[in-house]
Amino acid sequence: MPLQTRPVPATLDGTYAAVCARLPGNGLVAAECRSLTGGAPDTDGVALCRSPSRVSQAAYVRDGVRLLARGDTVADLVAAVGDLDVPADDFRIEFHAPADGRDLSRRDTTVALADALPYRPDLDDPTHRFLVVVRDTGLWFGEILATADRDYRRHDEKPRRTSASLSARLSRALVNLVASDPGVESVLDPCCGTGSVLLEARSLGLCAVGVDWNREMVEMARENAAHFGYDVTVERGDARDCRRRADAVVTDLPYGLTLDADETVVRGILDHAATLAPRGVYVAGADISARLAAAGYTDIETYPVAKRAGFARYVHVARSTRVE
Repeated sequence: MPLQTRPVPATLDGTYAAVCARLPGNGLVAAECRSLTGGAPDTDGVALCRSPSRVSQAAYVRDGVRLLARGDTVADLVAAVGDLDVPADDFRIEFHAPADGRDLSRRDTTVALADALPYRPDLDDPTHRFLVVVRDTGLWFGEILATADRDYRRHDEKPRRTSASLSARLSRALVNLVASDPGVESVLDPCCGTGSVLLEARSLGLCAVGVDWNREMVEMARENAAHFGYDVTVERGDARDCRRRADAVVTDLPYGLTLDADETVVRGILDHAATLAPRGVYVAGADISARLAAAGYTDIETYPVAKRAGFARYVHVARSTRVE
């Protein structure tokens, strides 16, 4: 049964909202949200967006919500919710507030809103999930239409890995930066290692091809793909001489203590990869925007991802002008 509601007030500027994980220092959260939903979250992790239809595949976006009502105060919101004509049998009300809490009682607010709905709640197995979003300017109320299923977590249990292997969550977010682009059906990882990116690409229905110069990495990536039943192509080869083409290159470049020594290698990888796919997502240990530009990339965006002990990864998203 479709929702029947009065229009959301114009001050909300949209019908849908996305709620994201709050991870200070992780620019990838906003980038993924924008790619999947069309909206960028604020510091409270909330974004007005176009559609929540892809939220289920997200790494950092938690919920996609259809906004139904707003109020300047709890009393205003309770009155607005009481006027709603929505199916709400077996419902549960959840809560998203800023980190500072804003002196609002979660329990009192949800109880008051529950009393305004003429249906029975079911906290354990709800048919309908509603969300209260606390804002600087008041409160929003909406129905959760989509939640991240976090199925990528099982890939962290892959049988073969190394200390340098990307986490499944980070790998999923990297793929999500291009997975929503029109026409993207294939992903190439020319430095695939144990295949973390390949697992995420294939799990989202994309054709996934990996290349690595290290024979052991190739075998590990193949074993990991087979473990999950994924049809993935993994070949041994030099990323600077790869002949595979794809709709997007997504890779974790060689970096670390040998970054200076690998300068020529990294430049060679970028220069060649720019001819293989129109879209590129690169992880590096430093900002390599200048190198990407030199390789023929434009529209370069860089997102720092904080790590432990003050270190950071840098995720770059760019378009190539050199694909024939």
